Amino acid sequence: MTRYSSELQIASDYLNGRGSYNGLSKKYNITPSLIRTWVKTAELNGLESLKVKRTKREYSVDFKLDVVNYYLKSDEGRNLVAAKFNISPSQVYSWTKKVQRGGPEALLPVKKGKPVKMPKKSEKSKKAKRNKQTETLTDKQKYEAILQEKDAKIKELELELIIAKKVAARYPINKRHK
Repeated sequence: MTRYSSELQIASDYLNGRGSYNGLSKKYNITPSLIRTWVKTAELNGLESLKVKRTKREYSVDFKLDVVNYYLKSDEGRNLVAAKFNISPSQVYSWTKKVQRGGPEALLPVKKGKPVKMPKKSEKSKKAKRNKQTETLTDKQKYEAILQEKDAKIKELELELIIAKKVAARYPINKRHK
């Protein structure tokens, strides 16, 4: 089952040379950028990757950090990064925002559901130790996350500098101002 009834067909049509992005867009009344995303996903991961997975996929913190790190360091858009890792573009956006707002700890899994009844003291201390061990990031992961944040900040500052230079070139300051 696919998200769109013809998603698999459209991607295979393009890959088999039976239409262009614009031609298929008009034929199926779907935007060319969406078709481009499907085709890129099919090229990178095969046509089977376009099928909706019926099971909920859980990702490790390392995988999430790899995706965010790749997205921030590359000049590729969310759609291409998502196609490369075979995930949703909204997932790339979500993980990136979480890391930017709360650091790598924000990617740790959150317990959901009704709280468990209070166990006896001995059981409680054992579970607390186990939970504490699994929910802390390694020093390497923390270091990588800090480097990611600094790389993102450098990239942002470089863009600001480029914009400032272009504005200054376009609107030079007249030295003989009266």
